[in-house]
Amino acid sequence: MIKNQYFQKLGRSSMFMQKNKSHLGASKKRKTSLFKAVCLSSVSLCAVETAIAADENEKILVLEEITVTARKMEEGLQNTPVSITALSAGALEARNLTNLSEVGNYSPNVFMSFTTGSSGSGSDALIYIRGVGQSDFLFTTDPGVGIYIDGVYYARTVGGVFDLLDLERVEILRGPQGTVFGKNTIGGAVNVISKKPTGETGAKASVTMGSFNRLDVRGSADVSVIEDKLFAKLSFSSKDRDGYGDILDFNTGKVVDHNGNENSTSARLALRWIPSDRTEVNLISDFTRKREQSTVRTIEFVDSSTGLAPLWNGLVGGPAGLTYTDAFVTGNPFTNYGTGPNQNDLNSWGINLSIDHEVSDNMDIKSITAYREFDAHFGRDGDGSPLNYVHTDDTQTQSQFSQEFQLSGVASDDKLNWLIGLFYFNEKGTDQNNVVLTSGLFNALQGLPGTLNGSPLSAPTAPGGFGNPINVLLDLDFNINNKIDIKSYAVFAQATYDLTEKLSLSIGGRYSYEKKDYTLEHLRVTSGAAIVPLSTISDNWGSFSPKASLDFQVTEDVMTYASISKGFKSGGFNGRPTTNAEVESFAPETVLAYEVGIKSQWADNRVRLNVAAFYNDYNDIQLGSVGADSTGNLILIIQNGGKAVVKGFEVELQAIPVQGLTIEGGIGYTDFGFSRLNPGVQDITLATQQANTPKWTTNLGVSYVIDMSNDATLTVRGDWSYSGSSFKDVVNTPQLKQKAYSLVNARITYEPSGADWSISALVTNLTDERYIVGGLSTIGSFGIVEAVYGRPREWGVSLGYEF
Repeated sequence: MIKNQYFQKLGRSSMFMQKNKSHLGASKKRKTSLFKAVCLSSVSLCAVETAIAADENEKILVLEEITVTARKMEEGLQNTPVSITALSAGALEARNLTNLSEVGNYSPNVFMSFTTGSSGSGSDALIYIRGVGQSDFLFTTDPGVGIYIDGVYYARTVGGVFDLLDLERVEILRGPQGTVFGKNTIGGAVNVISKKPTGETGAKASVTMGSFNRLDVRGSADVSVIEDKLFAKLSFSSKDRDGYGDILDFNTGKVVDHNGNENSTSARLALRWIPSDRTEVNLISDFTRKREQSTVRTIEFVDSSTGLAPLWNGLVGGPAGLTYTDAFVTGNPFTNYGTGPNQNDLNSWGINLSIDHEVSDNMDIKSITAYREFDAHFGRDGDGSPLNYVHTDDTQTQSQFSQEFQLSGVASDDKLNWLIGLFYFNEKGTDQNNVVLTSGLFNALQGLPGTLNGSPLSAPTAPGGFGNPINVLLDLDFNINNKIDIKSYAVFAQATYDLTEKLSLSIGGRYSYEKKDYTLEHLRVTSGAAIVPLSTISDNWGSFSPKASLDFQVTEDVMTYASISKGFKSGGFNGRPTTNAEVESFAPETVLAYEVGIKSQWADNRVRLNVAAFYNDYNDIQLGSVGADSTGNLILIIQNGGKAVVKGFEVELQAIPVQGLTIEGGIGYTDFGFSRLNPGVQDITLATQQANTPKWTTNLGVSYVIDMSNDATLTVRGDWSYSGSSFKDVVNTPQLKQKAYSLVNARITYEPSGADWSISALVTNLTDERYIVGGLSTIGSFGIVEAVYGRPREWGVSLGYEF
């Protein structure tokens, strides 16, 4: 049913490619046949394509309609009153995009990275949209941008950097999406849709070779198991590439190991069963295995006079013959002297059963049942030296089950389009983190004949001397054991009513209730003392997230809209408490968001121009803080920072000026500012800038298809993206301020006439730009600023073949 309504809306506009509008208008009378047609076919959509319309022998230059599911129903991009960037499989391939973290450069006001900076994992999705995200990978806090794969919520950042394997499209939705998508989409959502089996027997494969001994193999096969009834598709991907970071021997300077390699395998099996004209069943299972090194990490800055550095150097490093100083700053963003943890292992799999049944010509019911789990082992050498000064080694396991029911339909002579739903989600996870910080300091203090300043052993701030209780506070080799159990329930509804042929009103709301149980035990390894003994704390939150919008079809090619919505991000717990007093929950984050926009097509559908402006009022915004107490002991907490106002706009343009030439681009502006800070907030001021939030982002892509004399084609494409300056941590560490930078990618593809193969040459980061994508400052405790840089210039050659 929902699909039918989509085609009905297309019938009222010129967004479809055909210029015979009476043909489209008749589609309203053919609901069942259209449903069957959608079920039995797969629509391959590119962001911009040349379409053949009207006269079959006449090639007409128009922009092809893009289908999106931003409101859990299929609609045309130009009919959806939401700010969206949609990239099809063809668009992803043309831009050389192979994993989710690379997509952000092509969407205004979006930042994506493959690491949060503190984990060491290269599979740890860091996503900010319109200044909202989350830079911590622990289970005790939730992302600010939701990732959805075929309608299933992906709860954690770890494992979120997955292969873009045989996709139909990727949709980036900006602004709160809580009404239909649910919790933790306060900043937006990334909606990933895989290709369904079509029943048309065929296969395709590609091999890519390139820099750092790169060898990628990708492929898919589509078969009909039972004619017109049961179809299957198997997709796979294998990636192998040497690390682009060098680990050096501190004494000789020779390369002894690497960071940042790729060694992953992914597969997906999709089954599609159509038992009748009114029912479609899809079963999808996917698996990913990674055995990789840690992210490429360099030491950006060292101040050995701050925090615990002087004490450790004097009592541990100095006597052993090597102190921690700025000698470990290599000055090269792709080198370090580390000897600590160097792994990024991941096993991830999931299964998703979707059943869509058309109850009648005017009603659909849909069920989505899903289970996912992963186990991961990753770590980092945070001091970049041969010393055991700052190391972390983390093992996580996670499982989640979700069930969603949707009932949808049309009424009132097709003027009313409605959707109601129920949602249940249960997540369990364990996180064991072994932390080495200033290793050896406790034993050195125990071995002293007395306190460091000659005070009695009972002095409250004087460490040193055997049995001094203050020494225990400086035993910073930790075993941190966390467990979470989360249950979430929601009911939601949405309705769109056509007030007139041009004016539509949409209203919706979602009530969410969530209960979290957090079990923790934090131990000091050397002394055996408990930082936090085994304990469990619980909290729960409820929130109603409404949304209302008006859209007005000014002409057949121009639509304007305005919306107001409330977003909700659930509360959580401080997952790294250093005292009992820090074992507490923090409150949910909420936003009241306003958006206006215009979606338009011009020049006989050869130019598409979409503009959106927004104003978001945030309350209790959640911020991670890294600091130190009076002894130099590390303090890491999540706090409700206060109120913030975020405002800005996006402009996106697509055009076909002449045959063969395609131009695409976007401009985004985000102005983030704190308007009030909550009492007791640490390390944040009203002047603090939000992390990973440049004021300006811009992208431009140009593609030109050259028709050669032998009827072959040569496609030349270049993509440029620009990101303004931004800090990579919440507290605005000066060394983690990335200046404005640009990235350039290029691709040339040759495709013979009538052939089943093509060959491409590609270059990424053509100008070899150096730019920080993540980082961490422990300057107050250990005198260190770490940084992770993006990949350098790389080249590749790809050969594709279709069977």
